[in-house]
Amino acid sequence: MQTLMSLSVALFAGLMLSRLAKIAKLPAVTAYLVAGILVGPYFIGALGFEGLGFISMADVDKYSIISDVALGFIAFSIGNEFRLAQLKKTGKQATVIGIFQAVFATLLVDVVLIAVHFAMPDKLPLPAAIVLGAVASATAPAATLMVVRQYKAKGPLTSLLLPIVAL
Repeated sequence: MQTLMSLSVALFAGLMLSRLAKIAKLPAVTAYLVAGILVGPYFIGALGFEGLGFISMADVDKYSIISDVALGFIAFSIGNEFRLAQLKKTGKQATVIGIFQAVFATLLVDVVLIAVHFAMPDKLPLPAAIVLGAVASATAPAATLMVVRQYKAKGPLTSLLLPIVAL
């Protein structure tokens, strides 16, 4: 029962914050992220009130099937956007840009975090700095796709952006 209540609170928080985001002319995905932080185990959940938020990461992990299904729908949706003629036109360019953005994001974050490690070795171990650099290249297609859909964006940049995010 508490799990269902926590899910209800999370959905309600997302809905209400998306209404506020609309007033502030922000994408709805921003409100969903903020709602997740608020009801998560490190904010309201840390207070320990069962049903008001997710008290532990184990509570959050109970809903992993929902996020897996959502990611499946997102991947399907991105795949549905592609047309063979469009892929022939932007495929090479999207591949080159996708690879370069991943490599440069990793290198830039690695260089900065390794410099932080040498400046403060007791605060940031070298293995953690390298792992964070590797994670920096990951992009989440969900947020990009939600913003493109919310604003009904069309044009050459959007046509190029979706294959890059999918890659």
